[in-house]
Amino acid sequence: MEQNSAWIPPARRPPGIVAAGIFALIAGIGEVVVGFTGNYLGILGNRMAPSFSTGVVGVFYSLGGFFLLITRKKWGAVLGMSFIGAEILGRIYLVATGVAPGKGFDAIKILIGGLIAFGLIVYVCFKWKTFE
Repeated sequence: MEQNSAWIPPARRPPGIVAAGIFALIAGIGEVVVGFTGNYLGILGNRMAPSFSTGVVGVFYSLGGFFLLITRKKWGAVLGMSFIGAEILGRIYLVATGVAPGKGFDAIKILIGGLIAFGLIVYVCFKWKTFE
């Protein structure tokens, strides 16, 4: 048997994409916990009523991170960005329906969380060429 002496190891995933995926996965789990308990680590100044919809928004965030971590393919990046985008839309829905606070310091925290999620999408777009 002839062996290929020019074996090239698979390309490594950029550490920033790994960090973004892990962050989204963990933040999503945190949002699921908020959905069940109404607060998580005391981040919000006022407790929210437990809500299934808040948990679903967290699942979207976690799925976004999951797809960024499991594949280096462009379809995985698209799915990851789509789920993170769904999380952002979910935040808007939660505020619009009154499940999440729309005023005060807690609303600012929710806005900052959405901007962080948007930043993850932008970062993945900048790293698009690293996906196969």
